[in-house]
Amino acid sequence: MTATAPATAAVAPPAPTGPHLTFRGRDIPVVLPKRGDPRLKLSAVIMTLHVLGQTLLDFKVSIAQIIVSIVVCAVVEAVVTYRSQRILVWPASGILTGSSVAFILRASGTAHGDWWSLRGIQFFVLAGVISLLSKHLIRPGGRHLFNPSNVGIVWCLLVIGPNHVFAQYLWWGPNRVGVALAYAVILLGAVWILRSVRMVPMAASFLVTFAVLIGVFALSGRSFIAIWHEGPISGLSYWLNIAASPEVLVFVFFMISDPQTAPKAPEGRVIYGAATAALAAGLIFFQPTEFAIKVAILSSLTVVCALVPFIEGASRRLRKDREAPSDISTVEVIPLPRRLVAGARRPAVIAALIIAVAAPVDTALLAGNKQVILIERGQVGARNAQ
Repeated sequence: MTATAPATAAVAPPAPTGPHLTFRGRDIPVVLPKRGDPRLKLSAVIMTLHVLGQTLLDFKVSIAQIIVSIVVCAVVEAVVTYRSQRILVWPASGILTGSSVAFILRASGTAHGDWWSLRGIQFFVLAGVISLLSKHLIRPGGRHLFNPSNVGIVWCLLVIGPNHVFAQYLWWGPNRVGVALAYAVILLGAVWILRSVRMVPMAASFLVTFAVLIGVFALSGRSFIAIWHEGPISGLSYWLNIAASPEVLVFVFFMISDPQTAPKAPEGRVIYGAATAALAAGLIFFQPTEFAIKVAILSSLTVVCALVPFIEGASRRLRKDREAPSDISTVEVIPLPRRLVAGARRPAVIAALIIAVAAPVDTALLAGNKQVILIERGQVGARNAQ
């Protein structure tokens, strides 16, 4: 006869195998950064550009604005992750979101050299919080749909408006050494990062499509006005200041290349890049101001991110047709209208649709916004503010 353990005997939980903290008798797993994480590479590139912006390129953003943006986003990301998963994670995404917001967004009235200015800091905080809320709340299918920092910045630019906020200029200033160094950092960073996340074809599809369309606009006589330039910008200068702007390259290489929001399949990524470029160009065509052109570029990503599930579906069908054209699938195919009706009943889908429609509509309306035109012409006090 063998002895058995009492029914009330407690089974000891397995000991944690990785880094952890013990708080009030509870073991809390800790996830530390990994050397190969592409987000660390991207953060290094963006921080290098921040340094160039503060030292050589006269960026109108303060060190305090950068630090607050990063800290707020990092704390929000860490807290939300802990509450949902009960783990402490190095907030790499939050840090990157805050850094990206501070890299693109500007508060009117902040002068270069105002290192510790907190002017308009509420706008940076708002953009960061909206970015992270979109990431954690708008998740149809369990995956966040929008590029986080993109949504927050677009919202601030469209809702708060050009009297208070604007995006970093397309033209990065007269310091040729600083601009050359910035291009070098951007291009080398692109090679370093895009290859590891397999986004080179996506970037190429965007750049080719965008360069061709903006070239057509330049040849057709399109022009725009900017607060940093006297008179309209047209011809070759129109093409160079838009298609070859370092700001656009940062957008292509380091924002739309986010593997979490881009399609997974190679074919889908090529479609995604070209579609973003085509939509950006379409929104740009009617815009007479730099402010509206920058919003158009950023809004294009907001819209195309909402279309990623459809792009992925199309790329899967293309791949299946190419690999097995004679196969007849026995799986029931649900018509698109039925899928849309079913999805429209979900709050996350409704929110995504509102954002995807509002962004391009509000951007298109900027073409007739006389206040933006006056600001870019320097005919209101906002010229000195920006």
